[in-house]
Amino acid sequence: MREANRWTVPALLAIGAGSTVAVAAEPTQQQLMEQLQALQAKVQALETQQKASNADVAATIDSILRDAERRSAMFAETGGITAGHEDGKFFIRSADGAYSLQPGLQFQFRGVANSADDAKRGDSSSTDTGFEVRRLKFNFAGNAITPDLTYKFQWEADSDGGEITLEDAWVKYKMADRWAVQVGQFKDPTFHEELTSSSAQLAVERSLANEMIGGGVTDYLQGVAVIYGDKADPMMITGTINDGANSDNTTYQDEDSYWGVSGRVDYKLMGDWKAYRDFTAKGTTEDLLVVGAGVFYGQAPDTDGLLLTVDAQYENSGGLGAYGALLVSNVDPNTPGQDTVTDWGFVGQVGYMLNPAWEVFGRYSMVKFDEEIAIGANSEDTFHELSVGVNYYLGNNGSAGHRAKITVDLNYLPNGAPDEGGGLKGLNYVETGEDQIVLRAQFQLLL
Repeated sequence: MREANRWTVPALLAIGAGSTVAVAAEPTQQQLMEQLQALQAKVQALETQQKASNADVAATIDSILRDAERRSAMFAETGGITAGHEDGKFFIRSADGAYSLQPGLQFQFRGVANSADDAKRGDSSSTDTGFEVRRLKFNFAGNAITPDLTYKFQWEADSDGGEITLEDAWVKYKMADRWAVQVGQFKDPTFHEELTSSSAQLAVERSLANEMIGGGVTDYLQGVAVIYGDKADPMMITGTINDGANSDNTTYQDEDSYWGVSGRVDYKLMGDWKAYRDFTAKGTTEDLLVVGAGVFYGQAPDTDGLLLTVDAQYENSGGLGAYGALLVSNVDPNTPGQDTVTDWGFVGQVGYMLNPAWEVFGRYSMVKFDEEIAIGANSEDTFHELSVGVNYYLGNNGSAGHRAKITVDLNYLPNGAPDEGGGLKGLNYVETGEDQIVLRAQFQLLL
């Protein structure tokens, strides 16, 4: 028994000692209070920091709002400025409409295949294919000081070499409800086909007749124009006094031309003038019929020139559009022994909208020269141009219109074409007295 008790007592003492250590490791009530107070201090510090942070945020927001109010007040004092996109164009405009600026860009990329029997090279046949940036134009238009004072400045990059050339540089002031005066460099108003933008044509390019004896001859000029009529009137009249045909980018001392006068009258029998801006019936909501006439007279060294045209344009809401023009050119050399030369031409074209996105068209153009023109071993006085093609307008149901479209046309010139004025390059034709077939495909983007 003593032996058992001898081992039991130490064991109990050991257990008691372990129990005492365990109790000693637990925090006292005082320690717990101190820890709780420390936690409360940390929470208070975090709350104070959060309040300071909220105060900083509130101060920052208040500063931004006050700055915005200050800037708004500045805009209010100057009338304010608005910017956006409307009618297919970007714009910046003052709130009162006194100032506006519209940047614009026209891009035309074209693929061409030309097959011609070239009389200038012994009746050998030649085929040329390739691509070109036919047009790259950028412009600024709008009004300044008052909505009645409008302007346009436009430049074009040449398709062969990329040289930048000034095209439009004019200012127009509306003096009264129906009267305006325009000064600077602008398109001659005589020929409607030439006056209609290259971006709004039915085919890939304007007609051969226009290039040979029409707007391709007068083109841009410098001068002063007086304009009568507005969109509410059935009649529009424009008259100019200028430095002569194709007098753009010249000084007053230019010796290639002396002076010129030109004018045009358009009379709207029905419809909206807005539909007269292009040759397609896409978007036409009411029938349109406009008849017009134009005249140009100019003097150059040893030459007097008279150009005349009468034309008519029709569109209906069913998608049919038609245009026809008669052109006459009379040139007096003012040189003993040389006779007056009278050339004439015709152009007629028809387009039809198959649906809101697809349009088919056809065109016939003809030029009859007073005298035969020698081209290599051949000579000819009559040249024909027959064209058929299709337009595809991008966007939902063709909603992009002229702003994004693809045009493909096939052209046949049974007697070739003369390069009298140097304008065949733009039409993608070559000078030849034999037949010529030209396929053109073009993508256009307007901004």
